[in-house]
Amino acid sequence: MKIQCDLCEKTEASVVCTADEAALCSVCDEKVHLANKLAGKHQRVPLLNPSDDHQPPLPTCDICQEKVGYFFCLEDRKLVCGECDVSIHTANPYLSSHQRFLVTGVKVGLHLQPKSSTINITTATMEEE
Repeated sequence: MKIQCDLCEKTEASVVCTADEAALCSVCDEKVHLANKLAGKHQRVPLLNPSDDHQPPLPTCDICQEKVGYFFCLEDRKLVCGECDVSIHTANPYLSSHQRFLVTGVKVGLHLQPKSSTINITTATMEEE
């Protein structure tokens, strides 16, 4: 799953700016963070390419066991795909009130974005709790 640039909404994002809470492609990152000295001090973390061979496969849905699970239901303690999420959590008002969180599988580097346009990539998984 690719993360789209929050600014141009056309290109795959390559960094996450922690100050702006935005995912940006390299062109928009440069445009925004070279605009002034304050923006240039923002901490940015590189996003890792999901097509890297060394990354583990994304987990499958706990219900259908076929599709990739993108939602975690807190009450059911299950990882579900979009189709199973809709079929389960629209059945009645009680189920629709379950707290569900998007699990993106986004992987980020441990090092901050360097000042130059090159990216130092290492592996680490950002986990939501």
